[in-house]
Amino acid sequence: MTRQTALFVAIALAIVHLALACVYASITPYRTSGLLLGQRDPATGQYQQIHDIGAPDERQHANYVKHLLDGSGFPVLDPADPNLGENYQAHQPPLFYILHAGWSKVTGANLDSPDNGLKVRLLNGLIGAVTVAGTFFLGLWAFRRDDVGLVAAAFVALLPMNAALSGALSNDPLLYCLCTWALAFQAKGCVEGWCYGIALRIGLLCGFAILTKTTAVALFPILILALFIGPNKPTAKQVAVCAGLIVLISAPWLARNQSLYGDPFAISAFNEAFKNSPSRELITQVASVQNVGKDPNLAYWTDWVGWWTARSFFGAFGYMDIFLNERGVPSTGPTNPNALYRMLLALSVVVIALWVFALRKPEWKEHKRMHYFLGSFLLIVVLLFLRFNAQYFQGQARYLFPAISVFGVGVAIAILNLSKARWQVALAVVVILLGALNAYALTRLPGEFKRRAFATAWDDQTQLDPTNVLISNGRKHARVKG
Repeated sequence: MTRQTALFVAIALAIVHLALACVYASITPYRTSGLLLGQRDPATGQYQQIHDIGAPDERQHANYVKHLLDGSGFPVLDPADPNLGENYQAHQPPLFYILHAGWSKVTGANLDSPDNGLKVRLLNGLIGAVTVAGTFFLGLWAFRRDDVGLVAAAFVALLPMNAALSGALSNDPLLYCLCTWALAFQAKGCVEGWCYGIALRIGLLCGFAILTKTTAVALFPILILALFIGPNKPTAKQVAVCAGLIVLISAPWLARNQSLYGDPFAISAFNEAFKNSPSRELITQVASVQNVGKDPNLAYWTDWVGWWTARSFFGAFGYMDIFLNERGVPSTGPTNPNALYRMLLALSVVVIALWVFALRKPEWKEHKRMHYFLGSFLLIVVLLFLRFNAQYFQGQARYLFPAISVFGVGVAIAILNLSKARWQVALAVVVILLGALNAYALTRLPGEFKRRAFATAWDDQTQLDPTNVLISNGRKHARVKG
């Protein structure tokens, strides 16, 4: 494969991801009220009524952008705000919202209109395409192999959950993009040697990542590691350029948070505002009732955090309410055997085993520094995710997707090893499997969203009757936040 061919295929994959994101954006309702069929209102026992059945927290992200467009400056998270349900993203760093405010002005996107979903969400589709390109260069620069970059990029481009996230309004895709490119340039510096250009790019990317979402702190231990693992170490001046840019970009916002909330990352205000969110203690109590005879703490981590996260890695849509199982809802049991998810998880175990086995072979052993580097970033992201779930129940794989490029590299190594480095075969395997999964998801979602937007109360034995409509924008609901 020539470099020109590799670049052409990488660009094609980025375009395919953009197209998929647009399709998901088009069929996912925007600012549309309805019901959650996987949750019950504790007061009435009926299906939970919510303001928005589309992407998680999307309405609140849009409200942040509107706050900027209205000339009101950056919002402040107030735990005592009576309208907290509309403003609980106010603590987020500002970069994505500034970009989207500019996007809305240029495109004329109406953040209040349910008919403007595609136009509002298109910015993240473009950002997601840039992430696909960054994944290609991560594989290329880290392992000096075009095939690793291409297969990894195909995985990131076609994973249904990632495509759906790129088709939604949130700051997550920008975080994934910045983390991916920061890792790519750090890998380039480690393998090819550092220069001021690389130090400058890494400083900009890491600084902007902190201005996007606090999960970007996972980049900093890895940045320190990158200074020492390459054959050519950066000079003190190059390190100073990188560190200086990070401080210059992020310090004003962190100082603002320190002044407003008493800590630079607004963690105290976050905890105060979300104290009524689903907590580990609450879910553990539920687990103790549902799993009699099983340790409730173990059930929390396996049956709740583990199972929900594993399914949402491939695809769990809407407010974590639409699943790719036989009935489309989160519950399990005889009426919901989740056969598709179980097959996907079994396939994932095989891929992980192949990934680990491949690392023992000479052609991959020579890149062991990069394995340690990328593996360390993945480990830190996982530890942050576990720490979050130790306090709040947030079994959502999107919190692991800052490392989605690392997942892609692992899949690439596993399949390339199995196919004996035949990149066409490896690429075809990823494209066919994930393409089929997207096709299945996209055929299911319109009907599933319709059931939630036009539904009446029903039970496991009663089908929905879309002609019997009762939708309310009324009461506050329990939600899984990010």
